[in-house]
Amino acid sequence: MAQTLDQQRAQYAWGCAEKNAMVDGYRQIAKGAPALIMGNGLMPALAFYHSRTGSNKKPAELILDDVLGWLAKRQVVPKSFPDAMERFFSSSSQDYIRATDEALAMLKWLRQFADAVDPAQ
Repeated sequence: MAQTLDQQRAQYAWGCAEKNAMVDGYRQIAKGAPALIMGNGLMPALAFYHSRTGSNKKPAELILDDVLGWLAKRQVVPKSFPDAMERFFSSSSQDYIRATDEALAMLKWLRQFADAVDPAQ
């Protein structure tokens, strides 16, 4: 039986949460990502994650990679940050909204799974 799109999002988010559970700060950034996107927009949020330095650099890079990885899997944008931004610059508002909705739908799962994964395992 084929998976629904929501099941695919959940499976992808679970894999991201499991893979990144040991990274300090990942859980906090994953939990705040939907609010950052809703408050500022997808492109500014991605640029924010790309620009992080210091102790926030690694978890921000991972969230950026998780979001762009999902959008690339859905064939919305390329996986690399510069290529994704270029695509957004030339996309229609409908395509940008679709990308934002898709990112938020995946992050809904990641936000929950980031708390559920035991980093000790």
